[in-house]
Amino acid sequence: MTTHYEVLGVSPRADLDTIKRAFRQAAKAHHPDLRGGADPASEHQLKLIIVAYNVLRDPDLRAEYDAHLASERDRVRRERWDAILQFTAATAVLSAILIGLEILLLPSAGDWMNRPATRSIVTPSPQARSGPQRKVAGETVPAPAVQDATGAVLPVPPPEAEAPALSPPAEPRAAEQVVPAAPTTAASFLKRGMDRSRQGDLERAVADFDEAIRLAPRNADLYHYRARDLVRMGRIDRALGDFERAIRLDPNDPVLFHDRGLALQRKGDLDEALVDLDHAVRMGFSDAGMYSDRGAVWLAKGRYDRALADFNQALKLDPELAIAAARRDEALARRRDRQLAGDNSAPPAAAETTGTVPADAKPRRSGR
Repeated sequence: MTTHYEVLGVSPRADLDTIKRAFRQAAKAHHPDLRGGADPASEHQLKLIIVAYNVLRDPDLRAEYDAHLASERDRVRRERWDAILQFTAATAVLSAILIGLEILLLPSAGDWMNRPATRSIVTPSPQARSGPQRKVAGETVPAPAVQDATGAVLPVPPPEAEAPALSPPAEPRAAEQVVPAAPTTAASFLKRGMDRSRQGDLERAVADFDEAIRLAPRNADLYHYRARDLVRMGRIDRALGDFERAIRLDPNDPVLFHDRGLALQRKGDLDEALVDLDHAVRMGFSDAGMYSDRGAVWLAKGRYDRALADFNQALKLDPELAIAAARRDEALARRRDRQLAGDNSAPPAAAETTGTVPADAKPRRSGR
């Protein structure tokens, strides 16, 4: 509700002169004669201004009006506090109810959850429980009872000959051995495939990777793992297809380009191998192994200076990389042999692959 003070635009502590000035300004702003015509909204506002001024200019009426405003403020404040107290009381009651339910129900719920799964068990009779008897060390003792899968005691035929006392325990039967559960998810197939790959069982590892890919065909790592094992098995073309799929799914992984380059090197496609290895080196420029592997391809192409540059960079990044040191020694020996033989010729520039990927070229040709 708008108060008289708000209608005139003055403070509740304003004196009479301030109230008069505010009345004259407000009346001029809404008087129809000064506005150029009658306006229902202005007329209504002008009536409110006149009522407010008549109340506030009279000390007795103003005091009565101020007391009324104070009473209204107290009433609103009490209603708010009552609402807060009611909400707090309701929350406390609800909390007490929930705590009581927790105390009553949680112990029984915990017992129910911790209770082992029950199954139908046939309780044997005392005679069946005792079973047949046998003699051990001169005394007659009951023979152990045999139970089926449901727990029911089965009759045991009498032994043909008495077993010697303290005989060693028999080996567990095949049916009693625990068989690991067969994998059902892509992650479980991947784990078993990696275990088999480490054990050298490549055929079954690839079969597990096949199942994992069938369940999660958008995972680049699955194609990568299968491609590595296919390379180890000599199935280079199929491995290159897996590398292509993995790179399409994750084109920012330098290891994929590196491993595909090694597969191409093993196939004999040294130029294409250099393209992939150069791509991998530029993406993972701080990896000493990538420099060393690219240098090995340059070494296979007879480009000893290029090979030595890569081997030196690899040893600069990792002085303990033994394979890079051995390859560098081999490159130096081959270059020395060529110089002693007087063969200073180099492959023609047109047939040389620098390993640099053009800006508008893809890392691999489509259809690989």
